[in-house]
Amino acid sequence: MKTDSKTLSEILKLHAEYVKEVEFSGIKPLSMEIYKTNSHNFVRWIKDEFNPGSKLRKGVIA
Repeated sequence: MKTDSKTLSEILKLHAEYVKEVEFSGIKPLSMEIYKTNSHNFVRWIKDEFNPGSKLRKGVIA
């Protein structure tokens, strides 16, 4: 985890509010999914469950 549990709890609460705002913003569905996916990945990164570009690097031979 890249932060303490109290801060993570607050981030999760705020992320849920953000997702609601995105859903009711009136933006196009594809844009909505991009906003939600990217923010979800950021939260996963904070929880140390996501590494940007990790899927891209799996096929690369070192």
